[in-house]
Amino acid sequence: MERPKGGPGRPKSSINPLLTGRFPTIIELSMALVTRWFGFGRNADFDAGIRAFEAGSFEEAVEALRRCLEQRCEPALRKTAEEYWVQAHSRLAFAFAISGRFDVAASHLSEAVAVRPDYADLRFRLAWAHFSMNEPAKAQSSLEEALALNPNYADAALLRAMIHVQSENWEAALASAAFPEVASRFRERSEHEALLRAIRAQDAEGVRKLLENAIEGSSQGESFHVTVAEGYAKEGRFDQAAAHYEIALRAVGHYPDLHCKYAQVLLELDRLGQALDHLDTAVRLNPRYAEAHAQRGIALRRLGRGDDAREAFREALKFDPHHVIAELEVLRP
Repeated sequence: MERPKGGPGRPKSSINPLLTGRFPTIIELSMALVTRWFGFGRNADFDAGIRAFEAGSFEEAVEALRRCLEQRCEPALRKTAEEYWVQAHSRLAFAFAISGRFDVAASHLSEAVAVRPDYADLRFRLAWAHFSMNEPAKAQSSLEEALALNPNYADAALLRAMIHVQSENWEAALASAAFPEVASRFRERSEHEALLRAIRAQDAEGVRKLLENAIEGSSQGESFHVTVAEGYAKEGRFDQAAAHYEIALRAVGHYPDLHCKYAQVLLELDRLGQALDHLDTAVRLNPRYAEAHAQRGIALRRLGRGDDAREAFREALKFDPHHVIAELEVLRP
């Protein structure tokens, strides 16, 4: 799979919570230990995949492990290769979701689910990606599969409630929100009761805010805020969008796409200096990021720095010769 132009940054360590924005799972810790004792030299592609994974080169790991899995190999090695392959896809999905590229995230998660169909968390994350792309039917299907595997999956029930609210299926939304484990997602019991009242009153905006509060601490973490921010931006509610991007950036500020998207919201709010700062960060993190160079040109032009703006548009065209904004703006005096 070809990486889209200006792809997201990548965590450099397989279990570093400061870079991934979360702490390692038991599976990941076990995998890290496996590399210490599992004998290398049995399969060159397996060796290359493990080394790439531990170096944080997850795309390389996926390709090497794919080659390994296409070969005939002993069961123990195959099982280990599959676990690493699934985790590599999972890491790539996380990176693309944080960057708002939920279509690519869904593709990686689908690959992982095909190998580990019994992992409820993978199915939930796939549902979240489909939800973020406004594909409620696909999201609903993945959620039902996740809940079949884990009937007590509160995050899945919450997301199902959000989907039902969007489609104004209030009866189904109430059933999902009344799910016994859902109440545990709220800090106070009164908040859960307020959610149920809002659903009964068919108060879509009130339900939305309460569900956002509940799902904020879900396993989706920062990608939740990206989804919500993009939704607010599409509605023209840029202050709310900015607030959610800021939360995501505080946790995972090493993704250039996230800085670029936040900067575009800041441009809408006429916060030009801040927007330029974040676009500078985006091109520092990924110097080949055409969209960030183009948006940087827009910010510079609005700040009255025409020469610098044209240079930024030229930089964008170096990496994407057909970038629509840069093609038009570079010719302006």
